[in-house]
Amino acid sequence: MSPLRSLNGELRRACVAALTIGSVMTAVTAATAQAQLPDPFLLPRGALRVGFNPRWMSYDHVFDVTGMQIPLGAYFSADSLGNGLLPTLESAREAVRALTGDSAFSFNAGNLRTRIESDARRFPFSLSLGLSRRLTVTATVPIVVTRVKSVATLDTTGSEVGWNPASALAPVGAGDSLTVVLDDLEAAAMSLDAGIAGGSYGCPSASTCQDAQSLADRLRATAADLRTLTGYGASGSDGNPLPPFAPLAQSAAGQAIAQRIASLNEDLQALGEPGFTTAVPLPTVPVPPDAIDSILVTDAFGYGTTPLNPPETVKLAGLGDIELGARFGLATGPVFRAVLGTLVRLPTGKKQDDPNNLIDVAPADGQLDLRVSLDGALEPPGALGIWFAGAYTIQFGDQITRRIARVDQPIVPATAVAVVNRNLGDVLTASLSPALRLTPNFRALVTASLYHKGADRYRMGGADVPELDALTAQTIWRFGAGLWYRMDENRRGAALPIEAGFVYDRAFFGRGGIAPKGGRVMLSLRFFYNLWGTTPTPPPAPEEPGQPQGG
Repeated sequence: MSPLRSLNGELRRACVAALTIGSVMTAVTAATAQAQLPDPFLLPRGALRVGFNPRWMSYDHVFDVTGMQIPLGAYFSADSLGNGLLPTLESAREAVRALTGDSAFSFNAGNLRTRIESDARRFPFSLSLGLSRRLTVTATVPIVVTRVKSVATLDTTGSEVGWNPASALAPVGAGDSLTVVLDDLEAAAMSLDAGIAGGSYGCPSASTCQDAQSLADRLRATAADLRTLTGYGASGSDGNPLPPFAPLAQSAAGQAIAQRIASLNEDLQALGEPGFTTAVPLPTVPVPPDAIDSILVTDAFGYGTTPLNPPETVKLAGLGDIELGARFGLATGPVFRAVLGTLVRLPTGKKQDDPNNLIDVAPADGQLDLRVSLDGALEPPGALGIWFAGAYTIQFGDQITRRIARVDQPIVPATAVAVVNRNLGDVLTASLSPALRLTPNFRALVTASLYHKGADRYRMGGADVPELDALTAQTIWRFGAGLWYRMDENRRGAALPIEAGFVYDRAFFGRGGIAPKGGRVMLSLRFFYNLWGTTPTPPPAPEEPGQPQGG
């Protein structure tokens, strides 16, 4: 029998990165499934155990900070796609508010829903060697595969925005018309300045002179707001990306902008100026359903990421973090066993998540860990027993390239990518598993396990980076069941067992913002070989369930 130990390195990122994670998946931080089965047995002196212990975990929901279940793609979704998800629209929004006088204006490209499914598959090969009756050394080499599938759907019903006329996605000629409008506004302001300086408009004492001065100021303010709204002259690569949207001409905001231009023209003509005839080339067609991907991949918009609708499943595979450990038997009796373990997880997993991919999940943390564990079992004669396990993992710091963004605000410009010092939160795990002995070799079990990870800490240039710290602490309760087979005596009568097991559990409660909610499958197959020393004598066979106790 071997019940489940909680994830020692639960799917931690990302987000991904997650979600991604410099993304929800990476905040989820990031994010490999590392699970251990409690093992309160030590190897006999000279015995070698070879194990293959595959793990698979999948999820499409997470627990938020209140413990409620939310879709994994929730942080990449918006009821109204606009400045809430796309921060490069913030200045443009303020410009529209100034142009229209509407202090409540916000961009709305429609309802965006992103569905993300993720799984991590871990294939660890382990070797354990008994150096003495109480001391066993271990080594585990994991191969890890992570997969993320993402589908983003934009419903443009009710959309009030189209492509920014200054962008290459706008209709041909829109950018030229915008240039003309801006030139006309500024030329009209300069003409007024010249007239005021030359004594026209009744200057300096007549009221019309003040009207001319006020109109010149309004012309320049309008031109400045239009430049901010469209990002005119920006390229994205210079750190000043183009806002992707502008209000539709037929929307309330578009009509208000047109009315402002018309009012300026009327005031110019009232002062005897010719005015101008070119209108602001606001879009007339809403953005298309694939707008979010166009925004993310178009260099001029400044995000520089892969799309939320990748052409195929995002898959990363590679060597995980190799583990070396030692286990010491505190109690080795047939009724009660307790094993103290120490383990070092080496930073051998070098394949990290890409800060320019919002949804990939790294196969390994790639930094040094130190874990102390206690495994035990209480199995009195009879059918019932209980297994328990607990561990505390200290995670040491390292450096990593990240996109500096909050988990719940995952889309930020490419200029936010930086090298940061990372210190992942320490991990506490505990599990308790009552078991029923069906036969001397078979046990059925139920499992309850707790996983808790403290908040991560990021620093850059000696200062904290609170955006990356946010929503990184996790607490998860999991419950499941399984079967475990252990044959203590092989066909030759030697006490070198064969072990095999299956456990399935699922997260039922949790909190933290990005704590994964999903199912986990754990398999185990272990073979034992005698390398040196005397082959031990098999222990007495346990009594069958229901068999009378005593002689």
